[in-house]
Amino acid sequence: MKNNKILTKNKEKSSKNRNFLNKISIFINKYIFPDNFKCIFCGNDIANFYETPYCKNCEKTLPFISENRCLICSNEINNEATICDFCQRDFPHFKKLYTPFRYEGIVKKSILSYKYDNKRYLAKGYAIILSKLLFELDIDLITYIPNYNKGKFNHSKLLAEELSNLLKIPCIELFEKVRDIKEQKTLNFQERRENIKDAFCLTKNIKNKKILLVDDIATTCSTLDACAEKLKDCIVYAVTIARNMIKA
Repeated sequence: MKNNKILTKNKEKSSKNRNFLNKISIFINKYIFPDNFKCIFCGNDIANFYETPYCKNCEKTLPFISENRCLICSNEINNEATICDFCQRDFPHFKKLYTPFRYEGIVKKSILSYKYDNKRYLAKGYAIILSKLLFELDIDLITYIPNYNKGKFNHSKLLAEELSNLLKIPCIELFEKVRDIKEQKTLNFQERRENIKDAFCLTKNIKNKKILLVDDIATTCSTLDACAEKLKDCIVYAVTIARNMIKA
């Protein structure tokens, strides 16, 4: 009986010690070595990362897309139209693309570092910015553009997972990339459409869902459209960090 009491006390003491160490660890990580409390564009310290993950100086040079944009693909329009020529000619299979920036300047530099310099921590900051565009959107699931090489870092997947955490919406893999393709940035509008054709297949039978499709950059929206087309029984919205503007 005495031994049982000693064991119980030891367990309680051990539990208290773990809780105490856990609190110390949280304090150190949050206040002494805060995670990502720096501008995602220049790296300078900022006051409230989870409210605005960039500094005042960078904000002045951020290439925000103007309000005069296509209501579907967010391509900037230089006339009084509300739907751009590309969407009027070839109507996308997604309902709307949400994206805050043009793919240029400090945004382009940041995204390239995220993708090719292994700066994965930037995904959280991007997700905070994008979540402010999406918080009123009624969504059932979040998914993302897949890689052909599954062992390779998927920047779209990480961004989708960060959005999932912020929006409290499940993120699942819905697509498989069944063949490799030429690099899209080397191709024109029509070549991109042909290049991406039949490159993806749907891995789950999904119907009657409202789905958010995540990628890093949109140019002709060919990749987003090719995946959205596979979800013909769902309503698909798309989101990217930035948009490459194209002229008709």
